[in-house]
Amino acid sequence: MHSKKLVMALPLLAIVMSAPANAANHQAGYVGFTAGQATVDDLCDGIDASCDDDAVSFRIHGGTELTDFASLEVGYRYMDDVEASGFISGVAVAAAVNGHFVDTTLQLGLPESGPFKVFSKAGLMLWRLNYEVEASNGFLSISESDDDSGVAFRTGLGMSYQVSEQLRLRADWDFLVNVGDEDETGEADISVFSIGPEFRF
Repeated sequence: MHSKKLVMALPLLAIVMSAPANAANHQAGYVGFTAGQATVDDLCDGIDASCDDDAVSFRIHGGTELTDFASLEVGYRYMDDVEASGFISGVAVAAAVNGHFVDTTLQLGLPESGPFKVFSKAGLMLWRLNYEVEASNGFLSISESDDDSGVAFRTGLGMSYQVSEQLRLRADWDFLVNVGDEDETGEADISVFSIGPEFRF
């Protein structure tokens, strides 16, 4: 599984390595914050119970513009709990999962000049999911917690508008691919829509 993800990352690494030697001096850097909603795809499919596959998510990021159309950034995302609850053989069961994600992403945007820019993105991320499960039969309650981590691929689209020389407004759609352990809790894709400010320096 990990070798497949590394192969997927090779084109991204090649693009970064082929950037001009003086690219770091091309533009100033930037930092930003976005907040929005994450949806775990297929989480509630086939579940005959209460299920909420949406959660609040926020991301902080910083990067540098390699050229007029390419930038490289790193970010940290937090995804709040997605939850499901119901009854199994008369026992009430509730589960919640939240996540932490650290990523490195290459962004390619057009046009090269002007206040509006539309960009695509591709990168890798380290993810950590925290699980909590509680079961109760009305007399006895049991709770367990666990966590899992790994590496996954991320992609998406975005749009920014330059309000001033130092401030941009940004809207993102991020698609986090195959998050989770396929052999234990299963893998899922996560879609995130978010907006927020970005500051250039």
